This record gives sequence, C-alpha cells and structure tokens, in this order.
Amino acid sequence: MAANWGKLYIQGRCKAFGVSWSEEDLNALNNLKIPVEYVRRGILTLKEYEQAKDSIELLKDKEVLMKEAKEVGLEATPDASAETLTKEIKKAKK
Repeated sequence: MAANWGKLYIQGRCKAFGVSWSEEDLNALNNLKIPVEYVRRGILTLKEYEQAKDSIELLKDKEVLMKEAKEVGLEATPDASAETLTKEIKKAKK
C-alpha cells in the first residue's frame, strides 16, 4: 500500500510530500521540541529557533488561512498545507 503523503504531511509526520524527516529534523522535533513549521523551514537548533520565532511570520490557523484564501479568490481544499496556503495568499495579494 502506498503512503498517503497528504495525510502524513498534515499530521506533521513528514517533511514534505514524498520526503521523510532526516535524523537532524527528527532531533529538532523530538528532542528540542521545535515546532514542525520551523523545522520544515530548516530551523534545527534552539539558537536558530529563538532567533527565528521573532523574525519569521508564524503560520496562521488553518481556518483563518482558508478564509483568507477565499477572500483573495483562491479555491483550496482542506488538504492544502498551511505553508502552501500562506504562499498562495501572498502571491494573490501582490
């Protein structure tokens, strides 16, 4: 049976569609407790996380993103990742 990458991604159980977490990623997630959104952006140490959490725009709640997507004319299903929605909303607003 093939992996359901969409479901794995939404659950934070993979880095991206078709890409498993590396050992470094898993260390950041499980031992350092860095949130998934940051690890997916390459933040793998506590020092990087402390610096990034103030400078990186945090991803909004999925419901908020879905509402914003509709407001800018994007059609998306709940399967779309928060990262994808954020990027597409920014593009649509330009």
